Amino acid sequence: MNDPVLLREAHGTVLRLTLNRPAKLNAFDEAMTEALITALDHAANDPNVRALVLRGAGRSFSVGQDLEAFVRMQSGGQPVSVADHLGRGYNALTLRIRALEKPVIVSLGGITAGFGLSLALACDVRIAADDATFALGFSKIGLIPDGGGSLFLPLFAGLGRALELAWTSDRIDAAEAHRIGLVNQIAPADQLEARTLAFAARLTEMSPAALGLTKRAFNCALLPHLAQWLQAEANLQQEASERPDLREGMQAFFEKRPPIFSAQ
Repeated sequence: MNDPVLLREAHGTVLRLTLNRPAKLNAFDEAMTEALITALDHAANDPNVRALVLRGAGRSFSVGQDLEAFVRMQSGGQPVSVADHLGRGYNALTLRIRALEKPVIVSLGGITAGFGLSLALACDVRIAADDATFALGFSKIGLIPDGGGSLFLPLFAGLGRALELAWTSDRIDAAEAHRIGLVNQIAPADQLEARTLAFAARLTEMSPAALGLTKRAFNCALLPHLAQWLQAEANLQQEASERPDLREGMQAFFEKRPPIFSAQ
């Protein structure tokens, strides 16, 4: 029997959720997206959960969209629009994390890329292993950052550095991610899980009302139109997906060669 795509473990009043597709570097397919949405909904309504930790099994937090799964989805009967796919999946995840008035701490080991990075940036606090690496990767297949990445990345790193990372898809290490504000803390790789759980447990000792209302206040101050922006971002990704560069980028990805993009 296959392992579930999302593992749930209670550590006192901390709920730890583990993305569990290690053979795919925890790339998202529809099953894992739906499982995480369901788990967040349950956590929001469970008074025994006072903080959440999100992590990935194996060598990665998440590398984002499972491109093979997306190709299968597109080739199976009625093609799915990219904007609809984002709205039902990644944007729904981002909105639930920001609306959840409990701390969501993400533990980042190995590689975090694509929507995996957007998801991490949507969480409240990011703790990274000292050997972790980060990249966007969207530009390599002719797309733009999605799932809120085009909002959160410049919010944390500043417009110039965000554009540089989005355009080049360069991979950066944990020290650089910390320097530009993408991660809050760095821990030795062998202490990452213990450090993350300890930080989450510390937050459970605080007033739940104070934590939740503070998060709501910060959302109102900095992200008052998040839902509208996510829809606008999804529309831009739809536009990008309808151009020839996506086809070339995907083919190059599967053929393990550099893409050759045409002038637009």
